[in-house]
Amino acid sequence: MTLVRLLVVSLFVCALCTPSARADGDPASDVLYAQRMFVPADASFPRPAEQQLLAVLAASARAGYPIKVAVIPSSYDLGSVGALWGKPRRYALFLGIELSLAFHGRLLVVMPAGLGVYHAGKAVAEERRALAGLKIGSGPGGLAPAAIGAVRRLAAAGGHPLAPARPEPGRETGHSTDAPRLAVAAAAVCLLASLLWLSRHRLTRRRRSPRKRGLTPSRPFWIALSLIGLCALAADVALLRTRTTHAADSITALPTTPGTTWPAHTRTAPRIELVDAEGRPLAERIGNGRTTIVTFIDPLCRNLCPLEAQVLNRATQAMPAARRPQILAVSVNPRADTRANFRLDTRRWHLVPEWTWATGSRARLATTWRDYLIDVQTIVQRAAGITVRKIVHTEASYIIDGQGYTRALYLWPYSAKAVTATLRSLADETPAGRRP
Repeated sequence: MTLVRLLVVSLFVCALCTPSARADGDPASDVLYAQRMFVPADASFPRPAEQQLLAVLAASARAGYPIKVAVIPSSYDLGSVGALWGKPRRYALFLGIELSLAFHGRLLVVMPAGLGVYHAGKAVAEERRALAGLKIGSGPGGLAPAAIGAVRRLAAAGGHPLAPARPEPGRETGHSTDAPRLAVAAAAVCLLASLLWLSRHRLTRRRRSPRKRGLTPSRPFWIALSLIGLCALAADVALLRTRTTHAADSITALPTTPGTTWPAHTRTAPRIELVDAEGRPLAERIGNGRTTIVTFIDPLCRNLCPLEAQVLNRATQAMPAARRPQILAVSVNPRADTRANFRLDTRRWHLVPEWTWATGSRARLATTWRDYLIDVQTIVQRAAGITVRKIVHTEASYIIDGQGYTRALYLWPYSAKAVTATLRSLADETPAGRRP
């Protein structure tokens, strides 16, 4: 196989494969790669103010002053960089460095403690003077007006004053058009490249053999495959970078079957030699007559783990009270296993009563990860004088029946409808009342 064909196959495979692991670190950096604005979904922002901020950012970009904004209402919204809470200038520097691989423009950070500006390593003294005296209102609702005023001041100071703006009709709150434009542009480039290659190849063939027109049967296949693979890869990148804070609402559109299933009495679930947040052993919780969901969660995650928790919440709540499963959430971040983090996640993620955190020593956690085929890696990065540990792990949930046998495996993304269907199927196998 030639190098070109090998590259085509690689791109095609990458485009069709959905990654099952993500880095859990700074949530704003995940969103701002492809969008103009980061606002946490549960920040209780007034919708008109959020829409107005989007409109102002769009107007600023059209006026020749593009800027991205990160609104941070609480330390929770900083993920694993909570040490930068209350330090908007330093966080702006950190976030700007995080985004530097794909973004080199202006960045504004809005916190209750103040404002921070970053511009690709350039001096920002002029921008800071423009923001001097700008007050931030109390509560989350006071951050959006401050962000709007800050963008207007910065644009005016940069020689691009903005006219009064209104919310753009039909725009979904918090979503930018950057990602769709990226996908469309990439698809157009792929199509043009394929057509140019086809034209050049035909011309070369005609010069070598005037009587033999057209391509050999295999060439159109490789052209089509390269086009599909590259376009799918571009679309996958664009979709992965869209805002995840509202993604849970669309999970129901996914297929309603698990990735893998096992018949009854064929695959015994591995024991979990861990403890809950109160130090009570969990080894006997599997196979005690009650269906169990074993999932793997980072308590400091602010992107996919909360979405996965919401899906499991909905699936559990869809079951009758007497047949609801227990959820064992095995931590993938031992450093974050504190009662304070567990309580915070329980409140912010609205975890159901059936949810139990499973923790322990790193050695025992590693044994559980290995037994359940969960890959966990820690990536240490340093930016702006801050060391960040990002956890990359397999996003997966196992469903284990009341007799302790593994019956289904779900790899993210999956829907609450799919999990509920599996839970109901297992409930039909087990008579009601067989619970401790």
